Amino acid sequence: MIIVLVADTIGGDRGVPGIAEKTASLLVAAGHEVRVLSCCPGDGPFAVRKRHLLFKSAAAARHGISYGKPDEEIIKKALAGADLVHVMYPFALEVKAENIARRMGIPVIATCGMTAREYMSVCGPFRMHRLVPSVYRFLQYDFYYKFKHIICVSDDLKELLPSYDCTSRLHVIKDPDSAEELEKIYVRAIADDRIMYESGHVPLFRRNLAFMKSSIDVSDPYRKKNRISRALYTACYYLIDTIAVAVVYLSFGFKVEGRRNLRKIKGGAITVSNHIHGMDGPFLAVSLYPSRITFTSIEGNFRLPLVRWPVKWVGAVPIPASTHLLKDFFALTVEQLKVGRKVHFYPEGSLLKNAEIIRPFKKGAFHMAADAGVPVIPVTLVRRPATGIYRLFRRKALYTAVILPAVYPDSALSGAKQIEDMKDRAHGSMSEALASRLNV
Repeated sequence: MIIVLVADTIGGDRGVPGIAEKTASLLVAAGHEVRVLSCCPGDGPFAVRKRHLLFKSAAAARHGISYGKPDEEIIKKALAGADLVHVMYPFALEVKAENIARRMGIPVIATCGMTAREYMSVCGPFRMHRLVPSVYRFLQYDFYYKFKHIICVSDDLKELLPSYDCTSRLHVIKDPDSAEELEKIYVRAIADDRIMYESGHVPLFRRNLAFMKSSIDVSDPYRKKNRISRALYTACYYLIDTIAVAVVYLSFGFKVEGRRNLRKIKGGAITVSNHIHGMDGPFLAVSLYPSRITFTSIEGNFRLPLVRWPVKWVGAVPIPASTHLLKDFFALTVEQLKVGRKVHFYPEGSLLKNAEIIRPFKKGAFHMAADAGVPVIPVTLVRRPATGIYRLFRRKALYTAVILPAVYPDSALSGAKQIEDMKDRAHGSMSEALASRLNV
């Protein structure tokens, strides 16, 4: 394998620099090609310049660490043709390398080698013990959430990280003495990332501010404490929906087609749509009115400063990042569908602004619909050129929501075939609706 080891500082007999050097030596001895991306002297063609930061560089120097400059050209050169990128620190050089690796379709794994106190000491000048929980959460939601596999340098870190919402698969290698264990972990990391890349759902991770405590109980997101809470949630939903009516109709020239397709739907249902705009939620809430829709959102939105409370009170529920919680979430959603709730999913998985195709669907929403025996209501969001009075003050496109006939589970099919059939029919009708209106 060609492995790129990204470590601001490498070398020595202690800490992360020592572990990085030992890791590189073991991999080379095992016959792998190792490219070291670092700022240390003698690092060959992939050495980057040192980065001098006020306060931080002096604090890091006391621990024998220097910061590397995230030079995109050198990083791309090091990553060319690589099978895996292994980052050793949560600093700027590693953040940049991870981001570029994702764009190049290269699997990435991380080492967690610092406690919160060590991180504060290296980054200086603050060492307040009260900041420790916040630092762990910051590192998780700013950096470590990006990786499906993390190598911890101690059992203590492995036990501690899940309590700060780390959902990655954790491995412990305290002092590497052979490449065999590393190779096994690398093979798993490569396989898992390849599945993500092949699915077409490849998030480009950027700085994430979702480090606050969640505003909702992720393990039971549908639960409301009492009747008063339920009434408040309902009132908030319709208040925000009323405000959204004015915003989307006046600002986006919003139109709705196919409302008649909603009249036959009694009881629970799953609604699905393409994900092409940051205002998709209000568009759909307005187009499906008076039905109350429970929107699903990524878990990180419930941890953002300020944003986490409106997202909660509008009645949205988080899709858990944790695999074991995801199974419980599916079961809870099926129960809610059976008692009449309408839940919205974006089966494309991620936002792609102004997309003019319906991207491949994930099957989770259709799996739940089949299990609950409820229909799927496809809604296609379509962009159209500004016309009429909108041409005077709006250069960007206007939007139309097309509500299509519901897709019901085929009783002649069962299991995976039934789910695949629902997914294909919904995708086909949405693609046809989008293509016909774009060609007008």
